[in-house]
Amino acid sequence: MRADTPSRSIKLWRAPDVMDAVMLKGQFVGHRYPPHAHETLCLAVITGGAFAVEVRDQRRICRRGDVIVIDADVVHSGAASGEGRWKMRVEYVQPAALAAYCDQLGIARRERFEPKSPFIVDAELSQHLYGVNWCSEKDDDRFKRSEALASAIAGLCARHAGHARDLPVVRNEPALVKAVKNRLRDDLHAKVTLLTLAAEFHVTPFVLLRAFVREAGLSPHAFQQQERVRNAMLMLREGRPIAEASALTGFADQSHFTRVFKQQTGVTPKIYQAAFF
Repeated sequence: MRADTPSRSIKLWRAPDVMDAVMLKGQFVGHRYPPHAHETLCLAVITGGAFAVEVRDQRRICRRGDVIVIDADVVHSGAASGEGRWKMRVEYVQPAALAAYCDQLGIARRERFEPKSPFIVDAELSQHLYGVNWCSEKDDDRFKRSEALASAIAGLCARHAGHARDLPVVRNEPALVKAVKNRLRDDLHAKVTLLTLAAEFHVTPFVLLRAFVREAGLSPHAFQQQERVRNAMLMLREGRPIAEASALTGFADQSHFTRVFKQQTGVTPKIYQAAFF
């Protein structure tokens, strides 16, 4: 297909656990959006190609990794640039849903971000927004998804939102972090999210996430995955079957186990086990 032939391939779905957002994964060729506005906030990550976007009096050619934040009822337009192709992932969020989530997270309530610029270069924010969308599409790991969402919204509020409101001050919480670590170690099959875990310890999700990362150097979800892999490594060294090690350490299935194990060790469970026999 010629790049100047308008086309698009779009997947849309609803994400009840992501502020009840409508999610989009799209690939576009030669497409043009006329000036328009949404009744929702638009949180977009460009994942490939080049996309020329105009928001009010600001215009930018956005490329892979760039974030676009557009509040509800803000007029904007866009068109393919460069080779005429681009890809993006988007969360469309109702203002009231954002406000409710801020309350739930434990940060100042807001229905709009009012960024100084709708065009944001922030690798950490881009990663979190992409992670929320990808995990939702694959229905992969609700714990990971909940942390990515909290990190994305807190990061937007702290670093890019207009009319800045300070995030809550979080002091060192060694006893809390130790208790959460023990909780996750003791039950490798724990089906938790950031919100449910925070509720168990009677703190807000924001406090739990910020205190844990400060004390432990990684997030609660990352800690859980680390402990699962450590236990699986021991089982593999004992000669237990890979499928058994996966099941006993809380992974959803063997492919999930293999993916996480390789991310953390650099090798597959099969290669790791073979080194000991």
